[in-house]
Amino acid sequence: MQTNSKIILFFITVTLLLFPMGQVTKVFGEEQDENEYTDKNNSVTAKTVTPPIIKLCNMQVHPNADLSNCYWNYLRIHDAQMSGSNLSGSIFIDADLFNVNLSKANLQNVNLRGAYLSNSNLAGADLRGADLEYADVYHTNFKGADLRGATITGTTFPSSNFQGANLQGVIFTQTQFEVANFTNANLKGADLSTASFLDADFTGANLQDADMDDMDLTGGSLAHANLQGADIDGSDISGVDLSCYGNPVCHGGQ
Repeated sequence: MQTNSKIILFFITVTLLLFPMGQVTKVFGEEQDENEYTDKNNSVTAKTVTPPIIKLCNMQVHPNADLSNCYWNYLRIHDAQMSGSNLSGSIFIDADLFNVNLSKANLQNVNLRGAYLSNSNLAGADLRGADLEYADVYHTNFKGADLRGATITGTTFPSSNFQGANLQGVIFTQTQFEVANFTNANLKGADLSTASFLDADFTGANLQDADMDDMDLTGGSLAHANLQGADIDGSDISGVDLSCYGNPVCHGGQ
């Protein structure tokens, strides 16, 4: 028995001496690399689903400022140049913005609920998914802005400019517009029902498949607008230029 034990021990020793240590290291290293790769993949996956951390804003107001994913109670900015700034994902409920230049700014998913926004410039701004519910927006320029997916129910927009803006699918219910400019705007599939558009100009606008039930368009214009598939039953179109096309209500505009 003792002789057999010595023989077995001898073969184990020879095997360990002959087996290249580099191979042992390589095998272990491969397992470690594979684990690290998996961990990295898991980390990347986690980052894509983890919501951004909301922080207190660093209020440095200037062009191209970064105010993203932050919050500020009762934010007040007057007479400021902030063109190209990033305000995406931020929370500015009941903010007061007067004479602020936010042209071409990123306001995706920004929360401006109940805000007072007046005499400001948001031309070319990205407002996709923005919350403007119950905001008061006076004399503000949204020319060429992208508002797809924005929430603007119950908002007031006196004398605001939406010329060439993308408002596709936006819900305007219980919203008030006065002397608003929607020339050449894209309102395809938008819900304008029960909203007030007194003296609003929709010249050349795309209102295809829009819900225009029970809206007030008194004194406005639908000249050369596309109303194909639009539902305009029950709306007040007193004094409206109906030289639009694509709908029985139109008078043959081309």
